[in-house]
Amino acid sequence: MDSAPQKTRTGPAKLLVPLVLLVGVLAGIALSYSVPLPFGFGPFPPFDQFRNLIIVHMVLSTVIICLQVALVIVYLKVYAETGARFALGILVVMSALLFQSLFQYPLLLGFVGRTPIEFGPYLSAADLFTIAAYTIFLYLSLD
Repeated sequence: MDSAPQKTRTGPAKLLVPLVLLVGVLAGIALSYSVPLPFGFGPFPPFDQFRNLIIVHMVLSTVIICLQVALVIVYLKVYAETGARFALGILVVMSALLFQSLFQYPLLLGFVGRTPIEFGPYLSAADLFTIAAYTIFLYLSLD
């Protein structure tokens, strides 16, 4: 058996995680200025009362989408290099999660005239746990 040392990535590859987080936060802040006015139609509460909650949710959702895009790219590269079926499986699951996030994105839902979220006390907590999970997954995927 070959006992070659495992190759660990350092430098630019490890900088990808904070870079993706930074891009997500900045993009989320920029996109939050594009929140359309149709929020509040239907059985949902008026938009003005919850604007800050929606903006925070939009920033956190954008970070989640950026992390998912980075993971799809990482596993697309892994599958292209190895052809491993496991990498293909992760790629399919991550792509499905990415599409789910895109279809539930607050900005997209605002354009169709619906309030994109339930306004519960755990809204941001759920997003933060999701961000933590994807951040750890991305970090471990780069090893």
